[in-house]
Amino acid sequence: MSASRVIAELTLAHPELVLAPTIEAVPEVTAELEYQTIAGPGEYYLFFEVYGGDFDRFDRAIADDPTVSEPSIIIDGGDFRVYRMRLTSRERLVLPRAADLGMRVLRAESAPGGWAATLEVPDLDDLRAFRTYCRDEDVDVIVDRLYHADEGDGDSGGYGLTPVQRETLATAYDAGYFNEPRDASIADLADRLGVSSSAVSSRLRRGLRALVENTVRR
Repeated sequence: MSASRVIAELTLAHPELVLAPTIEAVPEVTAELEYQTIAGPGEYYLFFEVYGGDFDRFDRAIADDPTVSEPSIIIDGGDFRVYRMRLTSRERLVLPRAADLGMRVLRAESAPGGWAATLEVPDLDDLRAFRTYCRDEDVDVIVDRLYHADEGDGDSGGYGLTPVQRETLATAYDAGYFNEPRDASIADLADRLGVSSSAVSSRLRRGLRALVENTVRR
């Protein structure tokens, strides 16, 4: 067992992964897995936060996506939406296997060809078992980065943060976004980070939630 938390950043790719056809059709849109629920034996509903692109194009793409059905908008935040969708097949649903092996899914975000996932790994043998499972399911898995959460190199997550969330929060702090009155807007942060305003907003929400979960709520 590792003396400290190990964080693994992975890329998972297969044309039949959930939402993979939509991700390919509308690559400018970002979808983040919020959570999943079991509606019955073998029946899953997935919830995604979607932002950063044309929602009309996204809606047309998911209507033709064979990996999901019954898409519905749960929250319409203007620059982001939360969707509920029914999974049509569990054949390529690999992230629940990571949870079965004792790993915690910190984040799963759409990426070219599939998904970018950040996992908290209690033991590297569990990660090896997960990679073997993915290969058996014909899902390509690449370990992009592996590090200890407490390395303190300025680039690791820490406090449950992903590196992207940490960068966003640090940029917001340095720019005076948390000052009263604010010295920077979401649009200013988007310009600094080179991403959309909706992406910044989502990263801030998730980053602050992770900080609360791993500090005052412990």
